[in-house]
Amino acid sequence: MGIRKSYRMVLLSVFILSWIAGMGCGQKKQGGATPGIVWMENVDEALALAKAQDKPLMIDFMATWCPPCERMEDSTFSHPDVIQKAAGFVTVRVDVDKQGEVADRYNSNASKYGGIGIPNILFLGQEGNALKHPIGYQGPERFMAVMDSVLAMVE
Repeated sequence: MGIRKSYRMVLLSVFILSWIAGMGCGQKKQGGATPGIVWMENVDEALALAKAQDKPLMIDFMATWCPPCERMEDSTFSHPDVIQKAAGFVTVRVDVDKQGEVADRYNSNASKYGGIGIPNILFLGQEGNALKHPIGYQGPERFMAVMDSVLAMVE
């Protein structure tokens, strides 16, 4: 009976430690948001910042109703290596439903509106020149390779 009780205590301890680790153990930002990519919402302001910081621009065209966009958020944009690499870019997120005119300007509106489909990420140079434009879901490893190729283009 003593071994069973010890086994249960070990399992309970493992569960509690796993739960605490899952909470982030103090790595949350103020307001409860976990550290991640900081997205701007205004492309023109982001382009000006990209110029000032000598960085390329990464625009994420997405929509809240888009399952592949949610998957990008959950698996790719939350991946620690992608978050770290994103620091080399000025990042802006455009919701195609709320900012349709911006998405139209960059030919990045959702396919339901006759565009090319979402999610799509447009990488621009500091002068607004298109560098890369991957379309559709990108897993973390594949997306990091795209980010690396863009960074290599602007060096």
